[in-house]
Amino acid sequence: MNAFQIERLANEIGEEGEYNRILAKHLFQAFTTDQNTIVLSFEPITFKITFFGGLAFFQTPEEDKLQKKNRLSIFKSLVGLYVTDVKTYPYDRRFDIVFSNGDVLAFYLYGKFSQITHYSDGEWQETFPAKSTKIQDYDTTQRDIGDQSLVDLKFLNREQIAFLEGKNFDQQSSESKEILLQELKLDVLSKELFINKGEKKYTLDYQAGEQCVSSFNNAIDALNGFSRLYISHQVFTQTKNSHLGKLKKELSSLKKKEKAGKRNLQELNRAGTYKEKADLLMANLWQLNKGAKKAELTSFDGERTVEIRLQETLTPQANAERYYKKGKNESKQREYAEKQLQVVQQNIALKEEEIEEFGQIESLKQIRKTAEQKSSSQQKRLPYKKQVVDGYEIRIGKGAKDNDELLRNFSNKNDLWLHAKSVSGSHVIICNPSKKNILETTIEKVAQIAAFYSKAKSEGLAAVIYTERKFVRKPKGATPGLVKVDKEDVILVEPRSSFNL
Repeated sequence: MNAFQIERLANEIGEEGEYNRILAKHLFQAFTTDQNTIVLSFEPITFKITFFGGLAFFQTPEEDKLQKKNRLSIFKSLVGLYVTDVKTYPYDRRFDIVFSNGDVLAFYLYGKFSQITHYSDGEWQETFPAKSTKIQDYDTTQRDIGDQSLVDLKFLNREQIAFLEGKNFDQQSSESKEILLQELKLDVLSKELFINKGEKKYTLDYQAGEQCVSSFNNAIDALNGFSRLYISHQVFTQTKNSHLGKLKKELSSLKKKEKAGKRNLQELNRAGTYKEKADLLMANLWQLNKGAKKAELTSFDGERTVEIRLQETLTPQANAERYYKKGKNESKQREYAEKQLQVVQQNIALKEEEIEEFGQIESLKQIRKTAEQKSSSQQKRLPYKKQVVDGYEIRIGKGAKDNDELLRNFSNKNDLWLHAKSVSGSHVIICNPSKKNILETTIEKVAQIAAFYSKAKSEGLAAVIYTERKFVRKPKGATPGLVKVDKEDVILVEPRSSFNL
C-alpha cells in the first residue's frame, strides 16, 4: 500500500458511513495465529493483518471463519478498551488507533519494516511481528511535504508524477507544493479502486488494467479482496517456482552426468585400444628392449604413430601380456558406458517432459499434490548399492562420505569388509547377521565386485583385502573414506561388476 491508500484506509476505519467503523467501539479480542498474522476484533468489524513478503495485508473475515486453534493473545491490556480516535499522517505510510486510556496502536507500514506497536504514555510496550526492529520512540510529527521534491515522493505512481510534473512541482514554493499535493490527494481518496492481474502479481490501482478482476468504491473492501488474491497468487507462484527449481536442479545434474558419460565414452573409444597396443608390441618384439619406458610404433594401417607406455621392469612380451589382460574388460566397459549414457539421456528426456507438464499446472492444490507424490515416491537415499551373492546381502559404498556412513551405520562387527588394495574404491560389506562361516568362493565373488568398484577395475587381476568389520576403524580426523585396518587377508581376483546369485 502507498501513503494515499493507507490514509484512505485509516479514514474509513474511523468514519461513520456505509459500514459501522471502530470509533467508540471496543476491542474485544486480539490474537495471533502464526508469527506473521494478527487478528484485531472490534464490535462491528474484524481485521486480519498479514505481514507477507515485506508488505502488510488487511482482510475483514467473518468471525465464524477465523482460525479457532493455536491462538496466542497479544496486546492484552488493550482488550476491553474502546477507540477514541484513528489518527492519520498525510503523505506517510502510518496511522494510529488511540484507545480510551490514551494507549496507542501505531501501524507502521514501511515495507519490510512494517509492524504494529503498542505504546502507553509514549513508552514502547509490545510489537508485532515480534522479530521486527523495535521503534522505541512514539513520534506524532507530521511529515513536512512542502520541502520535498518529486524524487522524494516514493508513494506516487507514474500518472500522479506526470500530473505534478505538468504543474512544474519542483519549481513551486512550499505553499504551492502543499496545495498541489492536497488537490491530488483529494482526487485520489475519492477515486474508484481496481484490482488488476499482472504478469507476475496482482496490483491495486486507480485505473482498470487489461485484466481487471474487480472494482471498489472503498478501501476496506478493496484491500480485503486484493489481499486474498495477492497472497494466494504469491504462495502459488513461490510453491511452483520452488518445485520447478528442484526439477531444474535434477535436470542439471542429469546433464552433467551425460557430459561425463560422453567424455568417458570418448576416452574408451580413443585411438589405440589396449588390444591394438598389445598386438603392436607382439609384432615388434624384435626392436624393443627391456627397461624402456615407452615405445612409439606405427599403427597397422601405417597412418599414425601409437605411443605405448611400458613398465621398465617387464620384458616386451610381458608388457604385451599386460595390455592383453587390460583389453579383456575394454569392450565390456565400452558396452556398459554406452548403456549408462543411454539411460541418462532417457532420464533427461523424461525430466524435460516433467518440467514442461509441471509448468502448465495452474492450481496450488494440484502443485502441492504433485510435489507430495514425488516426495513420497522417493525413498530415503541410502549410502550404498545392494546386490545378493550366494544368499548374502552385499552393500557397496557409493562414494567416500557414503563409505564412512556405510561403515558407521549400516554394518556390524560380524560382517565381512572388503576393499581393493592400495587404490581408492568402494567399501564393500558382506552382511552376516547370523555369524555364518562365509565360504571362500563367496568371498572371491564379492572381492571381484570390490575390485570392479575401484581404480583397479581395468586391471586383469587386482588385489583385494578383506577382514571382519570389527577390525576396521575410522581414525579421528581422517579424510572421508579413509580407514585403518588392524588385521587383513589378501586375495587376487579379476574385477567383475555383479553376480546377483
